Amino acid sequence: MNTKNILSIVLFIGLTFTTNSQSTKDKEILAKIRTEGFSNSQAMNMLEELSDVYGQRLTGSREYLAAANWISNKMKASGLQNVQFENYCNNCRGWSMKSFNVEMTSPNFMHINAYPLSMAKSTNGIVEGEVVHIKSFRNMIALRKQYSGKLKGKIILIGSEPIRKKLTGDVLKRYTKEELKTMEDKLAPKNKQTPLPDLFKGWETSDVYDQEFLKFVESQGALAVLKSRSMLLGILHPDGTYYYQNGSLKPLPYFTIMAEHFGRLTRMIKKGVTPKIRLNLETEFYNEQKNNVNIIGELSGTDPKLKYETILIGAHFDSWHSGTGATDNGANSVVLVEALRILKQIGYKPKRTVKMGLWGGEEQAFLGSAAYAKKHFGKLNEKPNRASKKISVYLNLDNGAGAIRGLYLQKNEFARPVFNKIFSSISNLSEGALTIENTLSTDHETFDHYNIPSFQFIQDDLTYGNVTHHTQLDVVEYVPEEDIMKNAVILAWTIYTLSENDKMVPRKVKK
Repeated sequence: MNTKNILSIVLFIGLTFTTNSQSTKDKEILAKIRTEGFSNSQAMNMLEELSDVYGQRLTGSREYLAAANWISNKMKASGLQNVQFENYCNNCRGWSMKSFNVEMTSPNFMHINAYPLSMAKSTNGIVEGEVVHIKSFRNMIALRKQYSGKLKGKIILIGSEPIRKKLTGDVLKRYTKEELKTMEDKLAPKNKQTPLPDLFKGWETSDVYDQEFLKFVESQGALAVLKSRSMLLGILHPDGTYYYQNGSLKPLPYFTIMAEHFGRLTRMIKKGVTPKIRLNLETEFYNEQKNNVNIIGELSGTDPKLKYETILIGAHFDSWHSGTGATDNGANSVVLVEALRILKQIGYKPKRTVKMGLWGGEEQAFLGSAAYAKKHFGKLNEKPNRASKKISVYLNLDNGAGAIRGLYLQKNEFARPVFNKIFSSISNLSEGALTIENTLSTDHETFDHYNIPSFQFIQDDLTYGNVTHHTQLDVVEYVPEEDIMKNAVILAWTIYTLSENDKMVPRKVKK
């Protein structure tokens, strides 16, 4: 046998031994992750404390900062390193509720199920007025002509009567195997991404769509505005307004009321009966820059070469103000902390640095993640800097509290083999469906703009879309403990695998 053949055999044996050794290590790590994640989970306890004790976490608010301090301490206690705050907004004002009530006093009494919209001003004590129904403010010229001089002391009911929701089918929704297969079979994304600068520019207009109307009715002496939205069984959807900057409009008292009560008021008016409503609202505005922080922490890499590369994971930490932000997005914020706690607890030392970010201001305009990206990777309208090229991947969780069923590839076909490998080892925890589809409207879009491989997990909807998303029912009762335990284990395994890989996750565009 010649020397060349001997060398080939030696290399083959060495490679086989290395592969088998890595496979054994992977199995041991996965067993440790599962044991720690399912037998010693802290996820639900953390979520209950975050949601029940600290409650809503509106951008700029004191409630947000209190919760940020709490979770940063949890991150430190879990063994995360370099836990710190990074400011994301210098002109985001704070707003908090003190008290409110809405009730019909005539033609008879009815307590109205209502919730104020954020950034609304206080009433001047308890006020009462007749209801005026304005169906639309699309044509402000016509509206001014019709109502000038006629709104003093009135309560404005704005919008058409909400469409009645059909009470059929299951309220709770999980993906079927057929639905996941359909997602996987897509050849090209249906959802097109708007370039991030264009998206932000568009929001500057669309987010203040009601500004002219609100200014007009207040100038005419209206006392308050009530609106509604088609929802199931009395659910309130009081997200907005988006007047979150210092110097922005402070709307007059502005409420959403349940669709059934809105419908009753409009039907009475059609019959020639004018209801009277009595209400009060007490709120507080303040400007405290310290409230506007992203929460950052990491497990530092240990490989001499790979530690300079980063696996970045993220979830938004802010919420709207009517619920406690359990499903949007407290559960996923906790899953990030729990996944890294698991890895730390089992003694894993990542090759690459694993960094997590809990972003503020996502509900307004990706404020937190955009500020982080601008600071570390360059301005939006410039070529991404060298630091961005050291980010192997960005993984985002923000689709409610349902179990992870796979991943949106965001048009990055090159990443499919990487995630196929990850999910193949945990097929009894997740189907690992991989769809080429773009999913939109959350923080992964920020990092995708910088050509960082950026992905959002596919999660079961549960009751997210029809019950909890931006409603007063965004509470812990709608978070299945088993789902968030699973998600923490899946995320911990994903991070481990990506950290151990020889190469970074492929980018979809070469720049």
